[in-house]
Amino acid sequence: MGLFGKKKKKEDQQKDSDKVEKKTIAKKSVKSPADGNEKKKAKSKKNEPLFISETADIAYRFIVKPWITEKTQNLIADNKYVFKVRQKAKKGRIKEAIEKLYGVEVEKVNVVNIPSKKKRFGRIIGKRSALRKAVVTVKKGQKIEIFE
Repeated sequence: MGLFGKKKKKEDQQKDSDKVEKKTIAKKSVKSPADGNEKKKAKSKKNEPLFISETADIAYRFIVKPWITEKTQNLIADNKYVFKVRQKAKKGRIKEAIEKLYGVEVEKVNVVNIPSKKKRFGRIIGKRSALRKAVVTVKKGQKIEIFE
């Protein structure tokens, strides 16, 4: 033995190499086709969300709440409904969410980004948060019950 065990005897090296070969052979023989499928399934689950619900969970990732004002009440006559949505929500996702939540067919989605504004409170300058609104046009004859 050398200093700090850097040099091993030939016999020790042969025993170590025999152990490694036995482990690799054992691992190869123990594997079954079912084990490989389970690993593939486990990998695909990493990309999926943790909790999946058909309607509410997915829809509320994109929709915050309905936007109810006098102007939006007037738009209902044209089958247009306004919602406050998340900043990174895209039109396609908003459409899917509305269809799943309210059971209506969406014709088109228009998105409006409202920037943040500076507000003063005496000497203190603050900011109002930015908003993203979605104006959703629903097919004629269909209604969303929350607004009425």
